[in-house]
Amino acid sequence: MPTLVRMSSSAETAVLWFRRDLRLRDHAALLSASERADRVLALFVLDDRLLKPSGAPRAAFLLGCLEALSEQLDSRLQLVHGDPVREVVRAAESVGAKSVHVSTDCAPYGRKRDEEVAKELESRGIDWVETGSPYAITPGRVTKPDGAPYKVFTAFYRAWREHGWLSPARTGRSTVDWIEPEGNNAIRPAVVEMKLPEPGEKAALRAWKRFLDDGVDEYGSARDRPDFDATTRLSPYLRWGCVHPRTLLAELADRRGDGPESLRGELAWREFHADVLWHRPDAARQNYDRRFDRIAYDHDEHAFEQWAQGRTGYPIVDAGMRQLLAEGWMHNRVRMIVRASWSRTCTSRGGGAPGTSCAISSTATSRPTS
Repeated sequence: MPTLVRMSSSAETAVLWFRRDLRLRDHAALLSASERADRVLALFVLDDRLLKPSGAPRAAFLLGCLEALSEQLDSRLQLVHGDPVREVVRAAESVGAKSVHVSTDCAPYGRKRDEEVAKELESRGIDWVETGSPYAITPGRVTKPDGAPYKVFTAFYRAWREHGWLSPARTGRSTVDWIEPEGNNAIRPAVVEMKLPEPGEKAALRAWKRFLDDGVDEYGSARDRPDFDATTRLSPYLRWGCVHPRTLLAELADRRGDGPESLRGELAWREFHADVLWHRPDAARQNYDRRFDRIAYDHDEHAFEQWAQGRTGYPIVDAGMRQLLAEGWMHNRVRMIVRASWSRTCTSRGGGAPGTSCAISSTATSRPTS
């Protein structure tokens, strides 16, 4: 375990614990840290509770994003591996931090973990500060007039738009002075036999600019065609926070037409699922509507293996699965068909959808209404 440099200055220091926010632009927690501290330690904790079920492609893309972030910080990213409670406390105390800053984690495991970390920090006189989240509007804030959550997307979408969101935070590499940690923090890129997208914030912003220039106007109709390369391809970047949806929405604000409106709707759909999971964390592992528990499914291991390898004999299902195996990504419309095929063949196996171990952008918040 590398040893962190100990600060002897009287200037206040803080820790910015990166999680699903691997960027420097439009980073509310970074802005919050800059308002409290003169110097900030950038920290990422490799947590086996999240890594082990991730699958090699997603882990490889994550490591690539961490490497890109480290490069942006001139190698001033402290990378540790272990229990987040122990490692975050150790990092904070090693630099004499008065506060630890994070973007709110809205997933069930993250919420529980953060409660434990915050409790341990506060017992040692270190403030826990949550600012922002991976969403334009933090889950739980868009509610009916009586405070109840929305269960139907259309109504949620109207309320989401009426609620509105903050402008992008004006942050970047020079927002704070970054503490240089001691020890070997080199990140070893993982090797996978898969064509993954270029990782990191800069790659995400380039992909977004290309789409704004060439794809957004036709997105409303072209996104329904799996034979067109007409989607944003931003899902892995949004999953790891290489770009914030608020950034996208700000740059869509003056755009009119079916394409921009459809994309706003897709971003809202992502936030609706996160909101469902915020109110119903059990939906990450169980049917949202428990009546579906009574549905009986076949136990056909051979059919499952054929499905997982893209060998069902149904061309569009097989094409989708083979693309997933080759690229860690599948077109949204094909994904709907593939999931329908899976639910009729393999749902009785339990747990998350097989194939998510190959996907580089799968999250718990993308599956709560299954």
